[in-house]
Amino acid sequence: MPILIRRTSWSLFVCSLTHTFIHVFTMMHTALIPVFIKEFNLTIFEAGLLVSIPLALSVAISLPYGLIIDKIDPRRLILLSLLMSGFSGLAVSQAGSFLTLLLPLSFIPLSSTIYHPPALTIVSELFSEDRRSRILGIHAAGGTMGVAIGPITLGLIMERFGWRFSYLIWCVPVLISTLLLLSLPKPAAPKERVTEEDRDAAEENKDSSSKIIKRGFLLLLLAMGVNSIGQQALSAYMTTYLVSVRTLSESAASLLYGLSPFVGIIGSLIGGYLGDRFGSKHWMSAAYTGRIFVYTGIWLGPLWTLVAVYLTGGFFGGSTMGPLTSLVAKFSPKRRRGLAYTIFMLFPSLMGSVSPLIAARLIELYDITGLFPFAIILTLISILLFQSLPDDKGKNLISLIYDVILFQTSKRAYCRCESNILT
Repeated sequence: MPILIRRTSWSLFVCSLTHTFIHVFTMMHTALIPVFIKEFNLTIFEAGLLVSIPLALSVAISLPYGLIIDKIDPRRLILLSLLMSGFSGLAVSQAGSFLTLLLPLSFIPLSSTIYHPPALTIVSELFSEDRRSRILGIHAAGGTMGVAIGPITLGLIMERFGWRFSYLIWCVPVLISTLLLLSLPKPAAPKERVTEEDRDAAEENKDSSSKIIKRGFLLLLLAMGVNSIGQQALSAYMTTYLVSVRTLSESAASLLYGLSPFVGIIGSLIGGYLGDRFGSKHWMSAAYTGRIFVYTGIWLGPLWTLVAVYLTGGFFGGSTMGPLTSLVAKFSPKRRRGLAYTIFMLFPSLMGSVSPLIAARLIELYDITGLFPFAIILTLISILLFQSLPDDKGKNLISLIYDVILFQTSKRAYCRCESNILT
């Protein structure tokens, strides 16, 4: 038993660390949008293409990739993704034109698309279902750290060494991390992955269970897709907003942009616990409600509250990762979980690939502040969709409060009735 625990803990560590490295370059180019506009003389529409085309490429490859993923050793897929990310970062650091910048940038989201389904499949099978949200939250914290490190690196060294050096220094650790994959145990073949959880599920009403899974998974995809449109629209032009409207310097905007997901590391850990405690879908709704207040604060709040509000948004964003991936595992058959995670990432990416272009059009027609009410409305729709998901095991905070009130009311009524009988 101790050997098994050490093995699963090590596997979780390796997956979390590689998750950090696969995301080092994820947000660097969006943080650099104002710099790219100046250096490469780009229009707002061309700057939007730097975000939308890489996402569109990931979407195009996702479905055929999902059909074969469960037949390939996940360690090899993770290896491929890390190599692709490392060499793409190296190529970005040498870019001299719009096209030579766009091409390697397109492979960075693709490497993430290749990485996540096999890594999430490995992690979701390490521990039992009642701990799944917490464990996936730890894995998500690794990715959130990677998302944070890139823009923070930019903010610290860009003025002195330039933005290209930020890409260059991270290529080496990303490529070296591939050696850790040699220590991961060989995964069980698909036919061997039948556990007591699967046998118990098979004994239940198959028709009813299948309908719940299909409905839950489709609603989850729709909720994520709708949210991604608004979130990606804001994310693509957030540093542009901070520089042009809030008058921050480019390095300060990049630093703040990176600190937000760094706070999300704490959010990932706490969100995983709260997802297990109150139910994943209920925490998702609570976190999205918090995100609406964050959007409003960044948009309308005074400048002196900007940093605190922005970092709070990082907490809520990070806190959704564990519960989200846990919901995917809940609403997908175990043998096809790799495909389920691929589809889960495909639909939000599909929506997110068009949102920067929508955002660019909104900016041209109105101004950049119009992105905030756009994102708020879509977040509200996502909350309603999450509340339509079939209930999971956890009990939400509202239900717990209601139960306490109901108990106290019943207790008082009983005492009054008893008092009346005695008198």
